[in-house]
Amino acid sequence: MSNNSSSCIVDHVPIAAVAAAKSAVYVVIFFISTLGNVLIIVVVAKNQRLRSASINRLIVSMAVADLLTSIFNMTVEISIYTKQATGQRFVWFKGPGSGFLCKIIPFIQGLSLASSVLTLTAIAVNRFFAVFFPLKMSDLSYPLTSIVIGLIWLVSVAMASPLLYAQKVIEEDCGVQCMEQWSPAFNGDTSPKIYTLMLLISLYVIPVFVITVLYTAIVRKVWKRQVPGNIIAPNRLVELLTKKRVLRMLITIVVVFALCWLPYYTYLFLNFLLLSPPHQIARVNVMFVGLFLGHANSAINPCIYAIFNKEYRNGFIGVNRTLLSTLNQASRVPLTYLNQSSLRRTQPPTEEIAMRDRRSASPI
Repeated sequence: MSNNSSSCIVDHVPIAAVAAAKSAVYVVIFFISTLGNVLIIVVVAKNQRLRSASINRLIVSMAVADLLTSIFNMTVEISIYTKQATGQRFVWFKGPGSGFLCKIIPFIQGLSLASSVLTLTAIAVNRFFAVFFPLKMSDLSYPLTSIVIGLIWLVSVAMASPLLYAQKVIEEDCGVQCMEQWSPAFNGDTSPKIYTLMLLISLYVIPVFVITVLYTAIVRKVWKRQVPGNIIAPNRLVELLTKKRVLRMLITIVVVFALCWLPYYTYLFLNFLLLSPPHQIARVNVMFVGLFLGHANSAINPCIYAIFNKEYRNGFIGVNRTLLSTLNQASRVPLTYLNQSSLRRTQPPTEEIAMRDRRSASPI
């Protein structure tokens, strides 16, 4: 999953303006993704109704994965392109913690992506059972969701764990680099390709296929034409409209995910098949576009929730109002404190006189 394995052989360094533009767009999606996903977590945590629904707990799990993408993926890209914008080559650092961070950062990068994909699949399965087996789902939803979320993160850890071995700090002519090196335990030429192909199949091809099949069945069930003359009760109509609205949101999330990650996985697949790698400049640019769109998906998801779900939208507004109110009150504290301090400096004599008068007037 790391794209720094060939950092030492990259002879083409982007001009400063291009690198600065790449860094700037990454900064934008970093702030949108970080703020948006933090708001998702806060809104669900503060809203009992949202917190009690299994679908929202899965959404929080995906928001945590997207937040990890912001912190561990986007910040690395920002650092790389910022250095390139100033005419420097990105190299790894020496010293304590160098090897640990070289392993843990790519590991968390892979972990966050795997968790996002598996959570999208779990949401599709959840909606399938909620539509086709509503009574059973209502009884088992809460405990099952906790188990499913735990399994998602355990499987994600297992899928990303090979990077804990493969990522190594290596001395190159261009400086210290954090790179994938599968030898000596594995074949250094075929192992990275096999691992990449495994990720392509397990984290894109199979999940997208399964999700497409499940949502196709759900849509056919929910949008199935009603029998003429069959009048739907008002409460059933509200429930049906709610299901349709939630489905629109979830289908949009899946379609956006598939489109955002399609260029990156297409590049990986073609790179796996091609015997001769493409020109280095083309390879760098294609890799940037693919990774950027994939990372941008973490910033798009909170926007989709806000657009399609009124409760999330109101929650965002409520949290922002609370934050602004808190900041406004904090900005007034110094003035209020000064006013009270000045009053305390001028009023104690009067207060002491009043207290002496009250004591003298007291019968005790």
